[in-house]
Amino acid sequence: EIVSIPGLSGNVNIYIDSNGIAHIYANNLHDLFLAEGYYEASQRLFEIELFGLLAMGNLSSWVGAKALSSDIAMHLIGIPQNAIMSAQYLKHNYPTIYSYLEAFSQGVNDYINTLNYRDLPLEFKLLNVRPYYWSPEYSLAFGEYMGWSLTSGFNDELKSALLYTYFNYPEITEINPYYPHFIDG
Repeated sequence: EIVSIPGLSGNVNIYIDSNGIAHIYANNLHDLFLAEGYYEASQRLFEIELFGLLAMGNLSSWVGAKALSSDIAMHLIGIPQNAIMSAQYLKHNYPTIYSYLEAFSQGVNDYINTLNYRDLPLEFKLLNVRPYYWSPEYSLAFGEYMGWSLTSGFNDELKSALLYTYFNYPEITEINPYYPHFIDG
């Protein structure tokens, strides 16, 4: 299948191997990231947008008040704020890297622009929502959310913080003892 994507400066080839893994070949990194965004959106648009909203603390815009506690948690953890600050930092100090995030975003958005209601993934229709345009902040928030959620023991850290908020150190060590390897490094 041949697809024309606005913003490419050259030809890009995407080869899907026998395991279903995409291999993207481009003459420059801008085109590579733009094509990656387009291809990823074509394969997983609902998933990336769902996790983008989750990480940016805006899931309630799609599913209503039942996601408000999730939105508040993301803002308390600071993921949306960090994503916005990181984007500004990259934009001013590492413009080339920021341009790759922009290219990926443009690829996602170019794919979104090809969709009419009939072509929308079923999940969008069931929720009665339209895809939103992707931005570098969503990529950064998604990455930070994935890093945070895949960190082993993050639930333990949150539980410990809550326990220390309500009790003092000697009482907590009775309930939740620190083992020597935590103290000795």
